[in-house]
Amino acid sequence: MITRKIEWEEQHIIEHESFLHLYPQKLTDDSNEFYFHEILDLSYKESMRSFGLLYVHTTKGLFPYKVRENPIAFIRIVEEKIREMKG
Repeated sequence: MITRKIEWEEQHIIEHESFLHLYPQKLTDDSNEFYFHEILDLSYKESMRSFGLLYVHTTKGLFPYKVRENPIAFIRIVEEKIREMKG
């Protein structure tokens, strides 16, 4: 996860490793919980570098995650769980 912080008119970019955990009703990371009914969409943008960006679009906002591997299988599982929740 990448965090941007501005202190004394300087921007600091802080990068730390974080994991998304998939549970029967939600996704979580170190500091956020996203229940499936709050998730609007998941998307992935591949980068020319050695990583891509997974975007979790929620009713709380947009949460980007830097990923090393293509998360398409993960996205499909989450989308299926969201469809199941909607009936």
